[in-house]
Amino acid sequence: MKSFDTESIRNVALIGHSGEGKTSLAEAMMFETKTIDRLGKVDDGSSTMDYDDEEIKRKISISLSLGYALHQGKKINILDVPGFFDFEGEMVAALHAADSAVVVTSATGSITVGTEKALEMCTEKKVPAFIFINAVDKENSDFLGTAKAIMAKYTAVVPLELPIMEGGKMIGSVAVLSGQTFDATGKAATLAIPATIQGEIEEFKAKLMELVAETDEDLMMKFFDGEEFTEEEIQKGLHQAVMDDSFIPLMAGNALNLKGVKRLMDYLVDIMPSPTHAHKIKAIVGGEENEITVDPNAPFSAQVIKSVVDPYVGKLLIFKVIQGKLANGDSVLNTTEGKSEKIGQLYILKGKKQEMVDCLNAGDIGAVAKLVYTNTNHTLAAADNKLEFEKIEFPKPVISYAVRAAKDEEKAIQGLIKMQDEDATFKVEKNIETGDVLISGLGEAQLDIMCKRVKAKLGIDISWQEPRVAYRETIRKAAREEGRHKKQSGGAGQFGDVWIKFEPGAEDGVFEFVDAVVGGAVPRQFIPAVEKGLREAIKHGMLAGYPMVNLKATLDDGKYHPVDSKEIAFITAARLAYEAAIPKASPCFLEPIMEAKITVPDEFLGDILGDMNKRRGRILGTDMAGGKQIITAEVPQAEMFRYATDLRSMTQGRGKFEMKLVRYEEVPSTSNDKIIADAKKREEESKK
Repeated sequence: MKSFDTESIRNVALIGHSGEGKTSLAEAMMFETKTIDRLGKVDDGSSTMDYDDEEIKRKISISLSLGYALHQGKKINILDVPGFFDFEGEMVAALHAADSAVVVTSATGSITVGTEKALEMCTEKKVPAFIFINAVDKENSDFLGTAKAIMAKYTAVVPLELPIMEGGKMIGSVAVLSGQTFDATGKAATLAIPATIQGEIEEFKAKLMELVAETDEDLMMKFFDGEEFTEEEIQKGLHQAVMDDSFIPLMAGNALNLKGVKRLMDYLVDIMPSPTHAHKIKAIVGGEENEITVDPNAPFSAQVIKSVVDPYVGKLLIFKVIQGKLANGDSVLNTTEGKSEKIGQLYILKGKKQEMVDCLNAGDIGAVAKLVYTNTNHTLAAADNKLEFEKIEFPKPVISYAVRAAKDEEKAIQGLIKMQDEDATFKVEKNIETGDVLISGLGEAQLDIMCKRVKAKLGIDISWQEPRVAYRETIRKAAREEGRHKKQSGGAGQFGDVWIKFEPGAEDGVFEFVDAVVGGAVPRQFIPAVEKGLREAIKHGMLAGYPMVNLKATLDDGKYHPVDSKEIAFITAARLAYEAAIPKASPCFLEPIMEAKITVPDEFLGDILGDMNKRRGRILGTDMAGGKQIITAEVPQAEMFRYATDLRSMTQGRGKFEMKLVRYEEVPSTSNDKIIADAKKREEESKK
């Protein structure tokens, strides 16, 4: 495979709602350009881009997949992105590398949630968008209804072509500006334009002419003078309007039978940006923030956007070359880690297939294996090009579950940890307070798939359940008790006696020890042992074994034996005083309180507020941003474990949230029995 110069490259992400045909469109683009010799299908598990066992089984994409199509002497790098909301991190990575996006949606007569989210993210990431209304041949499809629903919400959307339908099937299309007709394969043809769409053609043509005119003063003058634009002026004007974010082109097709696919690729080549004209990338250069343009003449730099574990070559790193070029055998610097790397064989990808290339120029996307220090989000650069690109900001995990394996638990956990390399939104960590190993991500389907992948690789069943809440225990009043340890066993005995006052109010909020002994009642050498015994004891509260916090302990009296008193005796005596006093000091549970920021469309505000009240949440305020409501609330963590799933259900997938721990608060006494019962149940299970 030869390398392509920067201006001959188009990096295009296919995004949108799950099940709308993105993978089928990728397949069609590659088949149409003879990049693949067989048109695979998602439904029968034969597509090039969905090759993972779970993807084939579920008939959905779950990972970002790469392919390419060679069209009009240009290389279109295709980034096929999962549409399922659990895999939003893949869309974020794709849009970081892509120079434009095709939003794929079905001709349902309305706008889908996935289309809304995709267009909003393109706006946020400053990535020019193109809309492809797919499946116009389907029964009861409604191209114009879909187009008008999208245009009603996004005024920058204007159709470039309209489908010509006959008997419910697309037989061709008509270019709005020129009136030229094309058959379904994209070849110029003489087709009758239905009278039913003549009005729309005139309306959309007028809008497109205005868009072209607004991109240049000279064109504006021609427009007002009633002069016709040349074909070159129209193409240049449309390109500029796309770059100015004032124009989102739209057209129709059917990926399954290749209708409209060639015309789509014509537009991608003609009016969508090459890497040099796309959005700039932020980087730290010499300690200062800068904006970097894709530049083939600058010293080499690249950014890794994704890692894929391949069973044959190991960990493949997918990267985009930002500056210069990269060749086999080059030595580069990982500026993120400050380590040198040797580039082995470079590849371009076509699904799971790797094709070897000698070099990759600025703007191109490729892969390399066997790098030692490099991972997702790292910057690679020539040794004298000291810069680091701004990291891709992946969505933070919003749902967590505790995992267990019936056998080889440590091996299973290590398998899950390795999955973090492939999905930057998936996290594995151990909660020190509860002992749970937690897997976290964006949704239950994502976590389920990760566990099933590990099972497939290692043959280990992994079960998961809601994690334990990291409760804590404290006291509400003071209590003073004696702890006395006396042991005689024939030889030297053990003796320690202490009086300790326990009260709420530790200086550091956790534990404060005060030595108030007078007259040597407890010798100086044994006082550290008393503190040590208490610090060990507070790891386990007296209600359900959760850590004790905000405890002030004052040692004010005691006794000792000149022969039998030892450090271990006073450690034990301190623990006995703790166990005697805490039940008399009005112990209670504390629970973690989270601050949640929930972003939803206005029409769901009432439902969210009502639901938050049911979760014992306190609404701190609401705000508006980007036409959406942002609700700030404080809510117990115990009420939020399934919130990601519930919020998606309440808002039809339109809501999102993030949360952080803000403090601990006393649990309502009505919950105490349940917390104690759960703790006992888990303790019994752990003994089995």
